[in-house]
Amino acid sequence: MVQPSQDQQVYRHVGHVMNDHEDVATLVGPFLQSALAAGEPVVIASPDPLASALAAVLGSDRGVHVVPAEPLEHRPPDALAAIADLIDRDLPGDGRRLHLVTGPGPQDAGSSFLQTEALLNHVLAARPVDHLCLMAAGETADTAAVARATHPWLLTAEGMVPSPDYRAPEELLREVQRAGEPDPLEATEPTLALVDLEDMRVLRRALNRVLAESALSPDAAQDFVLAIDEVTANAAEHGIPPVDVRLWCTPERLLCAITDHGACFDDPLVGYGPAHGDMAVGGMGLWLARRSVDSLTASPADESGDGCTVRLVVNA
Repeated sequence: MVQPSQDQQVYRHVGHVMNDHEDVATLVGPFLQSALAAGEPVVIASPDPLASALAAVLGSDRGVHVVPAEPLEHRPPDALAAIADLIDRDLPGDGRRLHLVTGPGPQDAGSSFLQTEALLNHVLAARPVDHLCLMAAGETADTAAVARATHPWLLTAEGMVPSPDYRAPEELLREVQRAGEPDPLEATEPTLALVDLEDMRVLRRALNRVLAESALSPDAAQDFVLAIDEVTANAAEHGIPPVDVRLWCTPERLLCAITDHGACFDDPLVGYGPAHGDMAVGGMGLWLARRSVDSLTASPADESGDGCTVRLVVNA
């Protein structure tokens, strides 16, 4: 993939995988000192002792702001919102760039973490920020590969260089989505099946009854009902009837598959707003649904490509 130049890219997402044999503060120091020399602010949102070490390297410059670290281990929409809020609180607004340091992230750079890092490139694309993500070397996943795939830039001993393995967010998300389809639970008998649904009140009553006996807390159950309700309403409005809803409940996780006979939306980035221009064709409902579940994916309902099935998963 051809990398944009530093001048062309508004949001610059820079990755670095930490190891036990390097002085991270010494490596990151020049990256941040050049920003301070240009009169641009620096925000450090890393846990101690790393935050204190970085602040010590930068000295008492008034442009340095140390804030509590933002955890990225929850659902991608929540993590994205937290990072966007952090940036918007400190963005100068006068044409200067903000320089943000976050991480290290979780030891296991799994699917949720990969999705968050990839989506930052989409959600924050218009913000003038140099965002350095420090990542801990993973014990059970190839964190270095995740860093290269989700960051257009990498920080090395030679400075900031283009990542040769960077992939567009939509490409990565499609790959993650395909890996989970079809869900193995779909080969078993569903806990609840509503075929040719016409009355949303019937759906909500049935869901509340079944989920009251599930492993979900009452609050999580209500969030799941909201997500299913939003996606089913989108299917009824924008798809082609009939709309079928099937729910599987296990002690470990819950899956709801909503199927209609209309065209399947092919954009894995839709619904990651609402402030990013994707509110058409049910985007607001998908945004609400994504914040209430651990996974939301869409694919054609059958091998011929007819219809659309949206799958919602909550880990119990």
